[in-house]
Amino acid sequence: MTCHREDELLDALARGYTGDELREHVASCASCAELQAVAGALLNEHSVAIAEAAVPSSATMWWRLRIRERHDAEAAARRSLYIGQAATLLIAFGLVVAFFGNDFGQTVRALVASIHLSTPLLLAIATWLVAAPVAGWVAIRQK
Repeated sequence: MTCHREDELLDALARGYTGDELREHVASCASCAELQAVAGALLNEHSVAIAEAAVPSSATMWWRLRIRERHDAEAAARRSLYIGQAATLLIAFGLVVAFFGNDFGQTVRALVASIHLSTPLLLAIATWLVAAPVAGWVAIRQK
């Protein structure tokens, strides 16, 4: 059997104050008396657990924050390194197909020949393609 004032009793117990009227009702209602016994014990146990909880020191929290920042930075560097490696592999695959493929290779070679890239520009692109993964690896190792 449930009482229509159980919600009111739970709210009062959570606040820590039950008025005279509610106390009189609990004394006369078996359902509310049982609820007060059970919920009161649980709320008291909750208060004791909060009071006894060990709070780490500020130095411990700062150390944990620094570790988390380091892991986040390493993850970001790894992601950018993976993107660079994927782009490099894609370009390498395209170059292999272009130079050793049949019809597709002839089409790509004609397209590359029509672009007319200068030698310094090609050297700069090749240097970047080689240096980007190395720079990513160095960035991960220095952190």
